[in-house]
Amino acid sequence: MPAPFDTISPVTTALADNTLGPTAAYMFRRFWKKESMPVNMVDPRPIDFWSGNLFHGRINKKGAVIYPSETNLKQIPTNDKRTYWALDFVVDAFSDLQTHFQKAVMRELILPEPRSSITQLLPKRAWAGVHTDYNSYMEMIYDHLVTFWFQKEQRNSKIKNFSEFLHEFMELVEAEGRALPFTKSAFILSKYSSPLSSGLIIEIATDDHSQDIIKERRWIKDPNFPFYRNAAMHFGFLIDKNAPWRLVADVNSPIMAKYMEPYGVTSADLFETYYYQSHLFDIENLKRYLLEMYNAYVIAFPQAKMFKTKLKGGGIKTVSKLINRRPTELHDVNKQFNPAFWLKTYYHIRLREVGAERDPVMFNKELKKIIQQYKLLDFDRALSYIDNNIRRLKVR
Repeated sequence: MPAPFDTISPVTTALADNTLGPTAAYMFRRFWKKESMPVNMVDPRPIDFWSGNLFHGRINKKGAVIYPSETNLKQIPTNDKRTYWALDFVVDAFSDLQTHFQKAVMRELILPEPRSSITQLLPKRAWAGVHTDYNSYMEMIYDHLVTFWFQKEQRNSKIKNFSEFLHEFMELVEAEGRALPFTKSAFILSKYSSPLSSGLIIEIATDDHSQDIIKERRWIKDPNFPFYRNAAMHFGFLIDKNAPWRLVADVNSPIMAKYMEPYGVTSADLFETYYYQSHLFDIENLKRYLLEMYNAYVIAFPQAKMFKTKLKGGGIKTVSKLINRRPTELHDVNKQFNPAFWLKTYYHIRLREVGAERDPVMFNKELKKIIQQYKLLDFDRALSYIDNNIRRLKVR
């Protein structure tokens, strides 16, 4: 049994990692938060994804969940065989920062290798497509449904068609919606989605984010770190306090504004011009995945064993019957379930995802307003009404 952690002596070095117990982890993380990457009057302040800027590039100024259009991505210059992408103006700024570092090396303004490990800026991680990540996540949800959820309480025997599959899926939402995201909007803001999805981030190393000692020794105490830190600022980037190898485009910086200008975009309209609002596509995405899940389930388990009890000879007898499950198509689903049904279902899922409790009277009152938005205006307005409603809730 390990010795108890010393809570008396002050923490003086960065040693936090994911193997520590809760007390030690808390104290070392607190030390890192207070003492790492110190700033004075002239030092650029870092960005903190762990505390203050959790959703940088993942929500717009109004708080709506967003993701970038892939048409505005540009490949980052590198000698690596892999390809890396970020938003076009971010790549331009990074390319100039790379050139600035190359000149600094040639002019001996910074120390060369091996005296410093920060001598050239080569991309190692960048934009990660949210569609790909969400697809992988929904495959995990499907596995969870089939291997765990449907095995409980004989749920397998209750599913004869898509409607009953959807019912059992909603039972999962009801039970685990506070822990698991189901819509793409909730996924983007969850721990399962990478900040890299914003297109605003370029990482120049693949170091472990949980190892504070690496951040301190390999980065912050590197003799070239002050130069790196200030150079990043002069090209419109912030450095992540908890991952010093992560360069984050400061979209409010006047320097980054100059890189935006040739593309006809400003910080004021960036998120409306370069990004999609996720909630407008949530229902269609969810509907498509549910359909794919159901049809995959039918292929894997084409028959359902249904149980029925009968009175026979003065006693009760349980008999079973095999029912063939049949796949379905999108037009059949759309015939069976109208837009109002999906709005109601979506609203319920979003409430569960944010941990909001709504009594039936309040739920139906809000639902009536949502349906009015749909009938009097259009479907997208109803979706935006739901999104605004969810964002106003103070939950969790």
